[in-house]
Amino acid sequence: MNSQVIEIEKLAIEYYVEGVGKNTLICFHGHGRPVEDFLFLRKADRKLILIVLPHHGKSKFPIDRIEAQPLSISEFNSIFEKILKKEAVEHFHFIGFSQGGRFVLSLLPFYADRLKSVHVISPDGMDRNSFYNRTSRIKITRLIFKKWENNPKSFIQAARLAYKLRLVRPKVLSFIELFAEDREKFQRASRTWRGFRNIQPDLDAIFDLLNSNKIYFKVIMGKYDQVIRTQQAKEFLEKLGCPQALKEIECGHDFFKKSNLLRLNDAIKI
Repeated sequence: MNSQVIEIEKLAIEYYVEGVGKNTLICFHGHGRPVEDFLFLRKADRKLILIVLPHHGKSKFPIDRIEAQPLSISEFNSIFEKILKKEAVEHFHFIGFSQGGRFVLSLLPFYADRLKSVHVISPDGMDRNSFYNRTSRIKITRLIFKKWENNPKSFIQAARLAYKLRLVRPKVLSFIELFAEDREKFQRASRTWRGFRNIQPDLDAIFDLLNSNKIYFKVIMGKYDQVIRTQQAKEFLEKLGCPQALKEIECGHDFFKKSNLLRLNDAIKI
């Protein structure tokens, strides 16, 4: 696949296009994941537009803005609109995984009359008051993480201490160790955590959208997922008044593992 890059000032978003079908699927990958995760969705009648999140691939967000002026969903949407125009997209299906799910949920209110379906897979951002989200809005914790960017091993040591104190679940510790195993990975994790802190789903707007439009909406969760748990999805969907939108499948947070792809594919109804 060949990619293209759309820029507005110093914000750049890379995206890939696969296929030429009449049904357009716009997919947002998870943190540290490749856009190729979604190639299992290829069919003759589908066009896939695979969006690359900032700090991944050729998508760029100014490092000097992370603290003073973090990315907003309206700013991101300004580029997303240009992608839709360039690709002549009128109506489309939204799919997002984990961190990409946060972007999908945050973009929904902009496209109420253009959406055919929405599938978010273990999406980040369902609980604004979770420890992960709440601490990203506290300046001192962001400054600590920025300092840890130069020494991620210190962060791993802190996480292991938190695990011993039963403040961190085993799977979360494994997730932390994965992204803090080298400096580059940890820098990306820290910069997205700090820089995306204002990308938050608007529950009231999503509630209005789902109640005024016949859009197929599904939240797909892994039964054994300890990174983003099903309970978060249940509470999120209760607030939206659509608990029936939950679909749980037999896997953890490793949805794109070959042995889990068939289950994931069956859960996506397009």
